[in-house]
Amino acid sequence: MQDIPHILEIHLNNRIDLEIVPYRFHQMIIALAIAAIFLVGGDQNPAAEYNQKFDAWLKTPDEPAKVKPKTIKRTFAWLDATPSITYRGGVKYRDPSIAPWNFSIVVSVDEARAKAIEKHFGVPMDAIQFAFTSPEEKARCQKLEQAKVAHHGMQVTMKSGGAMGILQANYQWLVDGCRDQIQPITQSILRETDRVLKESSAPRVATPRDKVAAIFRFIQSIPYETIPDLPDGKDRCGMRTPLITLLKGGDCDSKSTLMAAFIRSKQISDVVIVTLKMKDGTGHAILGARVDVQRGDQTITYNGEKYVLAEAATSDTAHDGNLADLGEIGDEWRDFQSRPFEIYPVH
Repeated sequence: MQDIPHILEIHLNNRIDLEIVPYRFHQMIIALAIAAIFLVGGDQNPAAEYNQKFDAWLKTPDEPAKVKPKTIKRTFAWLDATPSITYRGGVKYRDPSIAPWNFSIVVSVDEARAKAIEKHFGVPMDAIQFAFTSPEEKARCQKLEQAKVAHHGMQVTMKSGGAMGILQANYQWLVDGCRDQIQPITQSILRETDRVLKESSAPRVATPRDKVAAIFRFIQSIPYETIPDLPDGKDRCGMRTPLITLLKGGDCDSKSTLMAAFIRSKQISDVVIVTLKMKDGTGHAILGARVDVQRGDQTITYNGEKYVLAEAATSDTAHDGNLADLGEIGDEWRDFQSRPFEIYPVH
């Protein structure tokens, strides 16, 4: 969770005044100025010169660069203390005499492609601002901008008046871009889950909820990490792409998007990503999966269906298998539905 630094507002009354105002919201959404410059009189037209960066950005490639494959192998191993956990009076207890489940998978990732997608993701803030000299020119530039940011995994939602917009990551683009590499990894997680369940004291076949929970346990083996800015100057709304998150770790929205990619790669359940604003003004993201609801689950309703929430930001820092449960979210945001939040379906 981190503060988003600025809203840029540009006013013109025969001159340009730039005001930078501190702004706090959740880390997936950042405010930006669509440089709304409307000339009042005069013969000068600074729009063409101002738009040089904007025009140059429009000519950049729409797709990630094609690179020579560089496949790397990674071993992921994690523990799950579920068989040793009991609840009494709503309190979680662990029996240390019962060994946790052991999971281990070996995965292959095209690191070169992962880096190419990460480099392509995001937009340079100075290039997506534009000037206009008529309402028609404004509409034309906005249309061009909307189309261009979509190719880079972003989207702009215009605010009232059309002079300012909200720039945010496009979760569907992020999931679609890694689906082919994520699918075999998902299969490995599910195969390992089948093995563990068959070898357990009460053997059974995995249900859709079991499969989502298994992916959730894997996600918790990936470290939580605040995302640093890259030196290319692009704004990525504090996110990493799913494959880079898999290799390096990530924060709440990055790990939620990776979890959504795993679930949707095998169409295990419908999923949504929920972004919310916390009491201190910072933001957070959690994932919702449409699986069977159990007693005590925290859920959210979308299009008339209940989605069980998963706190993807959690990680097994102690490496002892004490993992967050599916349907369990932090006390500090359990009342998030009483504050601003957004729901984004991922297909």
